[in-house]
Amino acid sequence: MLGTVKNELRVYWANLCILNRMEKEKMEADARIWKDSHSLSPQFIYLGDTEEVKMYEKMDEDMAKGELGFDLLVSSRFDLFCSRKYLQSHTDKLFPLSECFSIREEVRNSGAVDSAGLFHPLVILPHYIVANTKLLSESEIPRSLEDLLDPYWAGKIFLGATELPSAKSVLFGMWFKFGKEGLETCIKNWRQKSAPSAARHGLVKDELPIALLPGIFAGPGPGDKLLAIHPLEGAPVLPSYTAIRNSEKAEAVVNFLANSAASLKFIEFYRDQALAFPSDPSVTPPEPLASGGKMFFPDWDWILEQDMEYFSEACERVPFG
Repeated sequence: MLGTVKNELRVYWANLCILNRMEKEKMEADARIWKDSHSLSPQFIYLGDTEEVKMYEKMDEDMAKGELGFDLLVSSRFDLFCSRKYLQSHTDKLFPLSECFSIREEVRNSGAVDSAGLFHPLVILPHYIVANTKLLSESEIPRSLEDLLDPYWAGKIFLGATELPSAKSVLFGMWFKFGKEGLETCIKNWRQKSAPSAARHGLVKDELPIALLPGIFAGPGPGDKLLAIHPLEGAPVLPSYTAIRNSEKAEAVVNFLANSAASLKFIEFYRDQALAFPSDPSVTPPEPLASGGKMFFPDWDWILEQDMEYFSEACERVPFG
C-alpha cells in the first residue's frame, strides 16, 4: 500500500511556479517546528516543473497502483482535482475538508470551492486582460472575454505556456463560459509563450497587443504602457488546492496544513509575493489591479461532466508565438 508509513507524513508538492524556491524554504522551516511537538515526520516530494519527476508523472504512478501515495497534496495543477483520471476516481479515499478551514465569501462565490468539500483552496489567482496601450487606443481595448473570441484578435493574444496552470486555468474558464466552440477558437487564435513572464515580455516588446495574465504579471512596470482590464464576465481564477488522504493520520495532517501552507503567515506570503487572493477571511486581500471585482472558476457540477482528457489535448494545440 502507498502512503502508509506509520510515522511519515508524505507531502506531494507542486504549487505556484514563480515562488518555488521560497515555498520550499518556508514549508521545510514550518515542518521542522511542527515535528518537534508531533509524532509524524513530514517528508516532502517536490514535483514541480523544474523537478526530475513531475506531478502528473507521480500521480500516474499512483493511479496505476490504484492508490494515493500522499498524505497531503498541495498543488495549483487544478486538473488533477477535476479529472476522473486522477482524484475524481478516488474521492472515497479523501478526507473531507469543508469543515476544517474558513473560506471568505468572495472565494465561495467564485465557484472555486468544490461541491463535495474534499479540496481546500488556499488562494486563488485572478487573471486579467492586459493591453499594450502603445498599440491600442482606448476604444480598441477589449473589455470582455467574449470580445477575445472575435476573429479580429486572431494571432494577437498571448498566454503563458499552456502546460502550466496559469494559462490552462484561463482556457478552462473560456471552455466553461463559451463551450467547446469557444475553447477551439482560443486554441486556434491565441498564441502561447514559455511562461506568463515571457508573455508579458512579448507584450512589453510590442510583439502583440493583448495578453491574459495573472495579477503578478498584469500590472504596469516602469516605462511600459500596459493596462490591466478586469473582464466583464469576471476574472478567471487559478485555485491552489489541497487534499488529504483519509487515514488514521488525517486529523494530524489537517493540523500540519493549518500550521504550514494554510497558516496566516503563509497565506500572507502568497498574497504579497503573487498577488494571490486568500481564502482565509482573516487575511486582507491584495489591492485590485483593475475595477470589476467578480472572479470565477467553472461550476463543479459542470466540471464533473466534462472530458478532461479532451481539455488537456486541446491545450497542447495552442500555437507558440
